[in-house]
Amino acid sequence: MMMLLVALALLGMLAIYSLIAYFLIRIISKKAFKVTLTKLEIMETITWLALIFVAFSTIRSGSSSTFLPSVLLLVPLINMRISNRKERERLKRECT
Repeated sequence: MMMLLVALALLGMLAIYSLIAYFLIRIISKKAFKVTLTKLEIMETITWLALIFVAFSTIRSGSSSTFLPSVLLLVPLINMRISNRKERERLKRECT
């Protein structure tokens, strides 16, 4: 029973922090960079930040069991970012 409560608390914290990050990234991109990001781009930014945080925390703790998967997850994210940028440029050329 106690493990269930701990799991629910962790999921709740994850949801709240993700929601806060979502709105902060949205506000910062609008105010500072004058760019309106889509929901997909905001979630991609949150994923980047989470993976970078995991990588730095595993380096600090010295455990390599989660460092390698977090670094290997960066490769598909980089490829996805490149393809999204190309798609956005293609759509921009078609609209003009």
